[in-house]
Amino acid sequence: MQARENALREQAFIEWSSVVCSERIRQMTLGDMLMLQGLGNPYVVGDAYPEAVDVMQFLWVLSVENKGSQLRKWYQRRKLIQRVAQIKAVDPLAECGTQIDSYMADTFQDAPKGSKSDRRPLGVCFMASMLTRLASALGPHDPATGEVWARSPLARIFQYLKAIRANEAEGEFKDSSPSDKVMSDWLEEINRPAA
Repeated sequence: MQARENALREQAFIEWSSVVCSERIRQMTLGDMLMLQGLGNPYVVGDAYPEAVDVMQFLWVLSVENKGSQLRKWYQRRKLIQRVAQIKAVDPLAECGTQIDSYMADTFQDAPKGSKSDRRPLGVCFMASMLTRLASALGPHDPATGEVWARSPLARIFQYLKAIRANEAEGEFKDSSPSDKVMSDWLEEINRPAA
């Protein structure tokens, strides 16, 4: 599990795409997240049970084919719908939901866990706090690509934020990864007295 987490961290620094619901999608950026949030997509907003239209919307926003002329986009969007409709599963919607949930878990693996320093002021978009912190520490552009922060993959941004917090903490920083919970649960299990 730790090797997979490390691989995901490394992939955040290269042009990487994943296959989700038979579709090749790119890494989610801050801009993508804001767009999906504005559209009310349940995979980002989390306030409703996702329907087929939400799956299609999520996949299209992140699709590597979502570029070019309007005619090309129209054609590629139709092909996406056809491919997703052909998914062979007992419940294709549930299967897509599971794959999207897994993609989101991978994307947010290193997301801040809500420390006091990561809280945003009331009336401020979630991006404002992140972008202010990144720009103050690293400048107006992603050092890995030179792109503006809104075009950087979230997984990379979360790693930058973690590194900034670690530098600011000067030895007092505590980090945890999903594999740490697995290890902790395992140690607890083997150390539990026999009944």
